[in-house]
Amino acid sequence: METYGKILLIAMPAFLVLVLFEKFWGKWKGKDTVPVNDMISSLSSGITNVTKDVLGLSIVVISYEWLYSHFAIFEIKATWLVYVIAFFALDFAGYWTHRIAHEYNIFWNN
Repeated sequence: METYGKILLIAMPAFLVLVLFEKFWGKWKGKDTVPVNDMISSLSSGITNVTKDVLGLSIVVISYEWLYSHFAIFEIKATWLVYVIAFFALDFAGYWTHRIAHEYNIFWNN
């Protein structure tokens, strides 16, 4: 199992235990700070994101070699400059994707 999967295997149950502990601790102390609907919403959102990430990662890993051998136009050598440029390009693309999603309410619940 890859590192990402091992981390998720530990992190998800630990997160669930901590959320439930916070819920029960608040009830025991008489000051419940975690509304049930918020807890369910956050957990289901997290599970959905993890599922999407794992499935997406699986599809990329399985199809990468075939796509590379059939559709690669040129090869970029892995240098430190390529990694720096890729880091900023991915960050830039992620920022604008997120911003546009907020602007146009694509797949957002109004």
